[in-house]
Amino acid sequence: MSALPHIGLIVAGGTITALAEDPFEINDYGDAGSLSPDALLERSGQLRGRFDVTNVPVDPAPSFDMGAERWAAICAACAATLKEAPSISGFVLTHGTGALAEAAFFLSLCWDLDVPLVVTGAQRPASAQGADGPMNLFHALTAAADPRLGGSVAVAFEGVLHDPRDVTKLDNSALDTFHSPRFGPLGRFAGSELDLFARSAAPGPLLPWHRLGALPRVDILHCHSDGDATAIEAFIAAGARGIVIAGFAPGYATSRQAKALETWAREGDGIVIAASQAFGRVPGNSRNRGHGFLPAAGFSPAKARILLQYALASQRSPAQIAELFDRRGEAGRPTWRS
Repeated sequence: MSALPHIGLIVAGGTITALAEDPFEINDYGDAGSLSPDALLERSGQLRGRFDVTNVPVDPAPSFDMGAERWAAICAACAATLKEAPSISGFVLTHGTGALAEAAFFLSLCWDLDVPLVVTGAQRPASAQGADGPMNLFHALTAAADPRLGGSVAVAFEGVLHDPRDVTKLDNSALDTFHSPRFGPLGRFAGSELDLFARSAAPGPLLPWHRLGALPRVDILHCHSDGDATAIEAFIAAGARGIVIAGFAPGYATSRQAKALETWAREGDGIVIAASQAFGRVPGNSRNRGHGFLPAAGFSPAKARILLQYALASQRSPAQIAELFDRRGEAGRPTWRS
């Protein structure tokens, strides 16, 4: 009988560990406590009979309190655990779904271990009838044990495997909330089997986690009708090195906002990335080029913010940043398997 796959489990919180008093309450929960890693595994069925799980100690937090410092600490904890237990073939991270897509993208830019990291979560609390967490966790563990993933980062949710660059949360309550609207999924689970029909061709780590340090401040400007420069002035006063436009499709700010951003970019050496509130590639165009704004390729405003932080931390020039966005967002399309 073959040995069980050895997986490191990082339980960083999220709905997947949450408890409600009422088993039919799926929206208002959190006051009844949450599950420990061991309790989560126990509640998720016979997972210990299928996987040899090592708990990776981290401090859990709700999705809205996660960020760069905690995500880098997760990488450090995984590296330390892998050093102590080199038989580990992959890691699974449970995370709140609100910032799960951001977390996976951030981690994909700094993950430099030779084993995969699979991020998952749940839309319903662990206490709910019909909780989706156990199956999501099983699929994530299955993917993390799959050598075809190599040292990549992926998202496993509702029977689908996603590329961190593309994965997006689209619905507040639907179980199949995560989609990959531009490139499509990397694979699907058929029971306990992973049909991996594409692989991410994205470049490897941009800046390894142990070299990150404190990332520069980058803010997001949400554009709407009658928008002025008030928020822009506050971002600049707070020390922003970059500003991402969450713009009118396909990536426009109001004229008043564009003028203020252009002045700052030209006189204050700030970097402005034009992203869109809609899906799809943000093309370069004469209006934004005239203002000195760089296109976000296909990245959402939140992911464009993270990529710009990395770019600024690695001292890239505006031309290099523009090339980085295009290469990371467009040239690295998933490769379909024959």
